[in-house]
Amino acid sequence: MKKKKIVIIGAGVSGLLCGKRLTEAGYSVLLIDKGRNVGGRLSTRRTDGAIFHHGASSLPDFYKHKDLPKFGLGMLKRAENEKIIQRKGDLFEPVSSVSDLVSFFASGLKIQEGCEATHLNLQSRTIDVSLRNNNHKEIPYDFLIVSIPPNQAKSLINNQINRFENYLSEVEMRSSATALFSFDLNPAHIKETFFSNERVQIQVENNRFKCEQKLLCLTVHTKEPFAREVVNNDKRKIREILFGELSSIFPVLLPKPTYEAGHRWLYGFTERPLGQPYLFYKKQNVGFCGDWCLGGTILNAVSSGVRLAEQILKE
Repeated sequence: MKKKKIVIIGAGVSGLLCGKRLTEAGYSVLLIDKGRNVGGRLSTRRTDGAIFHHGASSLPDFYKHKDLPKFGLGMLKRAENEKIIQRKGDLFEPVSSVSDLVSFFASGLKIQEGCEATHLNLQSRTIDVSLRNNNHKEIPYDFLIVSIPPNQAKSLINNQINRFENYLSEVEMRSSATALFSFDLNPAHIKETFFSNERVQIQVENNRFKCEQKLLCLTVHTKEPFAREVVNNDKRKIREILFGELSSIFPVLLPKPTYEAGHRWLYGFTERPLGQPYLFYKKQNVGFCGDWCLGGTILNAVSSGVRLAEQILKE
């Protein structure tokens, strides 16, 4: 059998698990991602003396997820056995860091970060990409997998697949804004895990996982509908708004942060999923996967990516 070349656009959970399944089946797989780090919303940010887990940081009990493919369940069991994740009540959380789970998923995969797909030609089966150094190149493929939010997938396809947009019109995504702050304060004095009001929730990072934090580290997450008010601002303004919310809730007078950053996901959460695990167009050899296909959890992303891989293995 000819060794098929598969390119996956997007190295979030769905793309990584899809790539893992295909790679272990013997296919040549390249994942490209426009970000500096893979993992999508499984995000860990490290600075001097501070660590923030500012994206998704837990997953539902995969033993109770009846529709999880065997390969996906096996990967998660391995992560538990290797003490990368551990049970905490009805959830599973990383033992030390969210980035450890990402590294586990990405192990053995060929991934090019800082590589943004700018144009697809489904007829010639090529992808134009822009690299971090402002260079451009063309990548050929036999099968293409698009594992990015539906709005971005729609822009890339650009009317090259009939009725594709009709499917995506069924999907609704929700945005979110987050800010990260560290302070030169003794974190031992803060015993609580989180604080909240009707607009935000504040996560105390020092009480999470087994990371050694030298500074007091706080992550501020927006709640709905406040998120929609905040997310269209630039990152500097997001940081300012959320620092104001933080200062109004936190029980200790906060000094000037040693580190501060605003962040936003315009298509971060699935409000209404597609209702099927993936889309696959045999004529064009193109498939689409992501948590937006089935729902908003990490397990939905795992299931979507693995099931699309298994569809391709049948071709």
